[in-house]
Amino acid sequence: MPRSCKIVVIPESDAMPAPVRLFAPDRVEIVDLDSWFSHAPPEGGHAQWKDGYSAKEQAKAWSRPGGPTVPDELWLAITKLAPGEVDEVYGRPEHHTKLDNYGRDRQHDMFACARWHSATVLVVGIEAKACESFDGIVADRAASGAPSKKRARCNLLARALFGREVIDEETGDILDERLSRHGYQLWTAAVGTIIEAQQRGLTKRHSLCSSSSLPMSMSSSLPGTRGTGHPHWRPTT
Repeated sequence: MPRSCKIVVIPESDAMPAPVRLFAPDRVEIVDLDSWFSHAPPEGGHAQWKDGYSAKEQAKAWSRPGGPTVPDELWLAITKLAPGEVDEVYGRPEHHTKLDNYGRDRQHDMFACARWHSATVLVVGIEAKACESFDGIVADRAASGAPSKKRARCNLLARALFGREVIDEETGDILDERLSRHGYQLWTAAVGTIIEAQQRGLTKRHSLCSSSSLPMSMSSSLPGTRGTGHPHWRPTT
């Protein structure tokens, strides 16, 4: 497990999950597995939409016979961070967040807004995994020199999360061995979630980035609970 994750032990709760509405990237409402796959399929299409693969297992975790429901473990985490302050949850599978001009957007397996009286009080970014890895570790990007921007993006993420760089952009030398062993997608997930929080006027204290091993067994990483010196993410060209 990457050392950047802070494990949160969530006590059991009798509180029922708040009502949920799920919306696909095309803004169509998702009500079951069929509409999920039709409007928010994984990038690999049918090849990734299989039992035991994260895309379908996550969809199953959110789907119930009566309609979408927040997975129990996630709901417990939400109520721990915002006790008594959530009366509805809006979720967006395959939601994109622009990180910078260096490469692809952050694509959340699920991005959700926990709301109270129609105002967002907490945002959640989920990186769901079943039989997949976290797209390698940060150190894997060190071998990609110019014109690739992979080293620059890693440093941008590292400065935002930890206040220091991880790779020498000229030579590819590793500057922080411990950070370089972190899962790369956990960094993009954390920063993407913080960006979404800031766009809604929330602080990093109101963002929850979760990696999940499906079925939904949550390891909850709370970006920003340790000082970074970078209170706001600043995309760089």
